[in-house]
Amino acid sequence: MANVYVGGKSKKRGKFWIILILVLVAVAAFFGFMFYKYNNLMSSPALKADLITYTISYNDDLYFVRLLNNNRKIMIIKVENGTTFTDPYITLTSDNLEKATTDFLKLFGLKSDINYYFYLNDALANELTNKLSGNSMQGIDGLFDSLKTSKLSFGKVFSYSGYVKTVKEYDRSTNLDEEGFVALMKGFSQYAITNYDKLTIPTLLNEPITVNIGSQSYERKYANPDAFQRIKEIME
Repeated sequence: MANVYVGGKSKKRGKFWIILILVLVAVAAFFGFMFYKYNNLMSSPALKADLITYTISYNDDLYFVRLLNNNRKIMIIKVENGTTFTDPYITLTSDNLEKATTDFLKLFGLKSDINYYFYLNDALANELTNKLSGNSMQGIDGLFDSLKTSKLSFGKVFSYSGYVKTVKEYDRSTNLDEEGFVALMKGFSQYAITNYDKLTIPTLLNEPITVNIGSQSYERKYANPDAFQRIKEIME
């Protein structure tokens, strides 16, 4: 009589179920971690703050992006780098963006719960734009436009840190973090935006004014006081 062996099939069947269970556990753990990370981002201080200010240095200009979560608005103020204001006497410069942010808030008499800042050039702007949406626009306008069309989603939860990593590859001095970038994306994609074309503070003259103090000469670019006052009233 021939012998029949069934142990091999039983062992294979047992291994299959063990592997299947391990795969299911791994998948559940992965999605559980995604949910945990997404929930933490959506409930972070940056997403709950009423007022956030982003200072961006780009080319020869400073852009102050005011994120008003309490009013669901974004306001973008543009000032030429090195512009001097006389009341109070403050010069906004890109030399130190943390100080520029503080000076900007003081000038306009504004409050801010969280401040972020970073230096932007065309290479960084275009790389971020491509990663966010593949938009063909370039420079800071391309970045702003891609932020408007980039929706927050659960499936992109691991992409957000990559955007911040890209910024830090170009600017190691930035304090921008994942929560701050997500808050910026949320604001641009969901809120009403007043762009910088309506909130640009021009200089008083087309050319800098030379100021002589003793034997020293200094060039000053003074802000147009009327435009400053008008925009200050809008920002209040």
